[in-house]
Amino acid sequence: MKKALTTLVLLLTAIGIVAQPVAHERKKVAVVLCGGGALGTIHIGALKVLEEAGMPIDMVTGTSMGAIIGGLYAVGYDADDIETFITGIDWGDMLRDRLSLRTQTLNERERQNIYLLDYRIFLDNSKDSLAGGLIRGTNIERTLRQYLRQPDDIDFKSLPRPFGCIATDLVSDSEVVLDHGSMATSIRASMAVPGVFAPVRMEPYVLVDGGTKNNFPADLARKMGADIVIGIVTDLGINDNYFSLSDILERSMGSDIHQRSDENEKLCDLVIHVPTRGYSAADFYHSAIRNLINRGEDAARAQMESIKALKRQAGVPDDYRPEYSFIHLDDVDNTEDIKLAQEENARNSIKASLGVRYDIEELVAAQIGATYYFGNKLDHKLDLTLRLGRRTMGRVEWSTSLKPHRRIGLSYEIWHNDFNLYQRNHRSDNLLFFYQRANATLFSLDALNLNLDLGIAWDYYRNYDVLSNEYSVSDFSKNEYYFSYHATAQYNTEDNWYFTQKGMRADLSYAYFTDNFARWKGHTGMSEVTAQWRLTVPLSRTTHVQPMVYGRLMFGKDVPATAANMMGGNRFGIYYPQQLPFAGFGHCHVMDSKLLVAGFKLQQRVFQEHYVIVKGQVAEQNDKLGHIFDRKPIWGVQLGYCYNSIVGPLGASLSWSNFTHQLYPYISLGFDF
Repeated sequence: MKKALTTLVLLLTAIGIVAQPVAHERKKVAVVLCGGGALGTIHIGALKVLEEAGMPIDMVTGTSMGAIIGGLYAVGYDADDIETFITGIDWGDMLRDRLSLRTQTLNERERQNIYLLDYRIFLDNSKDSLAGGLIRGTNIERTLRQYLRQPDDIDFKSLPRPFGCIATDLVSDSEVVLDHGSMATSIRASMAVPGVFAPVRMEPYVLVDGGTKNNFPADLARKMGADIVIGIVTDLGINDNYFSLSDILERSMGSDIHQRSDENEKLCDLVIHVPTRGYSAADFYHSAIRNLINRGEDAARAQMESIKALKRQAGVPDDYRPEYSFIHLDDVDNTEDIKLAQEENARNSIKASLGVRYDIEELVAAQIGATYYFGNKLDHKLDLTLRLGRRTMGRVEWSTSLKPHRRIGLSYEIWHNDFNLYQRNHRSDNLLFFYQRANATLFSLDALNLNLDLGIAWDYYRNYDVLSNEYSVSDFSKNEYYFSYHATAQYNTEDNWYFTQKGMRADLSYAYFTDNFARWKGHTGMSEVTAQWRLTVPLSRTTHVQPMVYGRLMFGKDVPATAANMMGGNRFGIYYPQQLPFAGFGHCHVMDSKLLVAGFKLQQRVFQEHYVIVKGQVAEQNDKLGHIFDRKPIWGVQLGYCYNSIVGPLGASLSWSNFTHQLYPYISLGFDF
């Protein structure tokens, strides 16, 4: 009996010795993610299902968008965090190299929301100065650098999940495997669509999108040592028409690329085909991304039995649940993107910008801007702006930083305008004039959400051609000039310049006008107070209401016509610097010296980036502040539609007021300037 017991113990021990290595030597599993622009967001949904099934994932390979998602997964984010990251990005700003609002001062935000294109040229002989695409990809690389949190020289095999991505070398026209160096730069190279994104210089290569050579790198996963390979690919279905840009680009990749992808699919143990018909590679709007993620999840869930079978084949039990999350979005330093943006502004460079818009009043207008960054410790900047159209403008500004966010500067601008002016609801004057302004900024605090400004200015109006009729009660025939002292405070936390979903904006300014730095026409100078406040309140995920109040109060004797209150149009300052917009006023009207406006805007997103907008406004006016509410109020309403396109808002509206008693149609395309 004792001998038998001893034999049993030795046998069990031997079994344990043999079995123990087997338990630890399970098969290595790789996930391969194809490219496809916005279509590549399907990978997130499929990864969520793989995690739900408890499938171990030991390594990741990808191309283009597959490289972005694969890189994030490789450093330790789980599928839920990647979904939060991808859906939280403003892809319109990202793909136009537009900086996040949270990295910019208020003045920088205003500039960014004027121009369609920004292009930066670095003059410090770095590789960044060599461009070759419409989009530099600066935003994408900066964002990846912030969230990947990896040093610039790393072996990708040392990551929590070993990683590799594919790019194409333009010099040799060959495929390049990127598995070491800077992860952010490597991924940027993998998704650099030729002609759209600037190529990435990584000696000795000039790299562009890897999808032109190997859009589904399952062969790389095998070379990295994967025993089991799971592939996730987009499936556009059969299409004989090829009408859309997505269809044309997809087929223009060539039969060799499709053959390469087909061959790589044969290297996989499981391929999850996700139907993406109805969407294109450029569909980066939020609802499309969420739908594509859901499609990836549905397609993977339909393969759940195959996934579980592969899991058992990998050598792990059904109840095995590995750790998928090694870092979290909460761990990311949210000030890092601000630091990177500041470092970029400190470099010797030129930023060139272009804005184009159309509306039924001015027809076509264009604006060109250029900023020269001197690249020194004082952060000198020189801004040049030229506007072409019915309203022509030229502007030059120099500024320098005394301390962080504190600037002083000088500026000069000249405007030429031609428009009809209305008084008492009748066309009274046609004005052609030059307006000049020279300004010295004595102090400016330009922080992320706050701007304080103190300065002195000279304004000059030269009305060189004025046509008036019997309805005119203002004398615009005289040329006028002022010296003014002004103080301005601005506060803005709005999350979007045009389609705000949260935040508040408040502006307050005071100016004192003289003709000799002390008095006006021999008596106390004129005073101007302007204010604006609005708050965006979400009623639901797609519905937002924005109450607002704004106005302008003029005090003093002998207020000239050029300083009078004016109201009309859809935007601030499009006719005269002090002109206020109002629903139902299709033209610029001269108003009393005290003018207040209150109203609301209701914004309803009806589909993807399509919005219905309703406005209601009430105005009160008088020459005496104490009697401003004595008259019958003026009210106006507006109903409009707007599409948030990549080239700017495309909108059409119809408005009416009880003052004009006329319907006013308005159509516009492009950013406001």
